[in-house]
Amino acid sequence: MAAKRKKSDDESIEAVDLITLLTPSSAAGCYEAEIQRPVPGEEFDLLKIAANLPDVPEPVSLRSASSAGSTHKPGATVHQLPTPEQKTPRQSEQEIESLLTGMRKPGRPQRISPLPDIADDSLERIADEIGQCQKCDLCKTRNKTVPGAGPGSVKLVFIGEAPGGDEDATGIPFVGRAGQHLDKILAAAGFKREEIFICNILKCRPPENRDPTLPEMISCTPYLQRQLRLLKPSLIACLGNVAVKFVIGPDSPGITRIHGQWFNSIFDIPTMAMYHPSFLLRSATRDKGSPNWQMWQDIQSLKQRYDSL
Repeated sequence: MAAKRKKSDDESIEAVDLITLLTPSSAAGCYEAEIQRPVPGEEFDLLKIAANLPDVPEPVSLRSASSAGSTHKPGATVHQLPTPEQKTPRQSEQEIESLLTGMRKPGRPQRISPLPDIADDSLERIADEIGQCQKCDLCKTRNKTVPGAGPGSVKLVFIGEAPGGDEDATGIPFVGRAGQHLDKILAAAGFKREEIFICNILKCRPPENRDPTLPEMISCTPYLQRQLRLLKPSLIACLGNVAVKFVIGPDSPGITRIHGQWFNSIFDIPTMAMYHPSFLLRSATRDKGSPNWQMWQDIQSLKQRYDSL
């Protein structure tokens, strides 16, 4: 959709707000594009700009940020910013929003910029901050916050969408029927729950177990970023459509099409798309081709890669 802007002495195009749309990430950090303002009457068409940028392969080959390289179109001056840590909180929120709403060329893998370093950060500190969080209205309806569970350093992190009623009552992720079903699957595949970290995008339960909203995910994302920075996982497993479209990308196909496949995520960590255990509870059948059968194939594939680390 085109957005018209009028030229004025005190107005300039905030290119840093468009950074996630206009340029791919690189291992060296983020980029800022200076774009000449349009003359009066011209349209400032974001989609047209994005369409003219070089293509980046779809995120199915586990390409790293460093292998993607960086290019830019003639007519735009591209500067490497000194460090990603210089982003303001508002700029970080805008970047997250652009990733979650799909304001980018379809198929273009993107990675979220690192947060500023926090001295003496820890999972316990993050959990304490989550417990006091009032960034969105979920603080008014929650009983307990649900930061996540697991050791302080892991090779694998499971990410779901949001806590449910049992989690809201206990403060522990995946303890209800869906969580118990997941435990059985993990144990059958040879995983030990005490060796992995399990969490959700949201740290509070949405009323009536509805899907997370965009403002809620924006508010919770920095907590998840900090957790992943401390945990340093080699792999992520996304449980369900909401988590997949958050971690892998909003233009990702549905979970029934991409489950069991590997992608590079916005956190620049190899990520497998998997069914959410609550979906598996809808049918008890384990016949070949059923969701439970497919999940078993996927979890074995995940275990094989996990064991190879």
